[in-house]
Amino acid sequence: MALNRVNGPEDIYIGGVFAVRRARLVESFNITHVLSVIQYALNPEEETYRTTEHMSIDIDDMEDSDILIHLPRMVRFIEKGLYGETALPENRSRASGQTASETTTDNPDAITPADADQTAAQLARLDLAHDASFQSPQSQRQTGAVLVHCAMGKSRSVSAVVAYLLWKHPHRFGRSDPTTTSRRAVKQAVNWIRETRPMAEPNDGFMRQLELWWDMGCPAHSDDAVEKEPGYQRWAYNREVDDAVRIGRAPDYFRFEDEEAAKTGRLTRSTNANGIGAAAAAEPESMMELRCKKCRRMLATKPFVIPHQGKGNTEKSDCGHFFVEPLSWMRPTLEGGELEGRLCCPNTKCSASVGRYSWRGFKCSCGEWIAPAFSLQNSRVDEVMTSGTRADSAKVNAARRAAMGIRMPPGAAAAAAPKENL
Repeated sequence: MALNRVNGPEDIYIGGVFAVRRARLVESFNITHVLSVIQYALNPEEETYRTTEHMSIDIDDMEDSDILIHLPRMVRFIEKGLYGETALPENRSRASGQTASETTTDNPDAITPADADQTAAQLARLDLAHDASFQSPQSQRQTGAVLVHCAMGKSRSVSAVVAYLLWKHPHRFGRSDPTTTSRRAVKQAVNWIRETRPMAEPNDGFMRQLELWWDMGCPAHSDDAVEKEPGYQRWAYNREVDDAVRIGRAPDYFRFEDEEAAKTGRLTRSTNANGIGAAAAAEPESMMELRCKKCRRMLATKPFVIPHQGKGNTEKSDCGHFFVEPLSWMRPTLEGGELEGRLCCPNTKCSASVGRYSWRGFKCSCGEWIAPAFSLQNSRVDEVMTSGTRADSAKVNAARRAAMGIRMPPGAAAAAAPKENL
């Protein structure tokens, strides 16, 4: 059939360009809104389309096409077509102030995620309860029907509908269970559509972007919601790095994760102008730090260390590297424009070699390939666990010395106090 209705309470149809050319067919389904995930213009001579609201977004069906940036606009258009001009609420995970990883299953009505190959008929029998801050589709009054199409109704249009389903019905695809991975959630949504449109198959690049859409919490509260997400900004930057490396040069600009974290305040640890982590004033928990073995200068903290797993290695000693995000203390080195080179301690009185970097990437001693790679060598840094703030640690050490009857020379206490940039 040229058009297929997606299972569920909403009147959402998926088709190809041949379906949208058949105005009478479109009219028979009472379609009021048409979303073209392709450069397309409705025929103004057709009476059916004179009152139909239309949006066209030109996207190529290529794995490297950026469909992610357009998902909020498409989701909002579909919601508007189904339920009218009512203002769109914040997406579910953000309305409750939780991320996907923070969501718990304390609610007795929470849904246990189904296997990825579970059919839509089985999923339909599950409790599709929404968050308390949202109206369920049953309580919303549907005012229209939406046709989403691309060239074949196989990849681009399906990706748009998957994005809408993940935003509108997150619990249907396992949002209530923190063990649900983004890959499983996206695959379940695609399988849901395949129940009525078996040819649905987004390309691999779109599938990865839909997984990122789920990980970000499906932000559709504004047309530019995705652009403001740190996850999208990092993903887009990595694409630019890949493009630059492909033609044999370093990227034109650098994204330092410690500076980005300081702007958004996402981490419990702040960073100073040199990109060195400094414990927040009220931070009670312990934190792993990587310090220069020679001068003890802090180089990175746990939030900026990239976890990686070697191939067949079970002991940590098998890995000779700590891979970290690009940090602002690397700026003078990276501004040289080289594709690879050494990383030196930012302490000008030390400048010891602590690792190396390569925009092309390289294989770790444990067997895993990391790209781009910013490595601190295990033999050049110390892994230190700290508890509380540095000032608190200094007070604790002073109290211990006093309890043991140890007296420090005059001025030694001031010298032992932590310095701002160390």
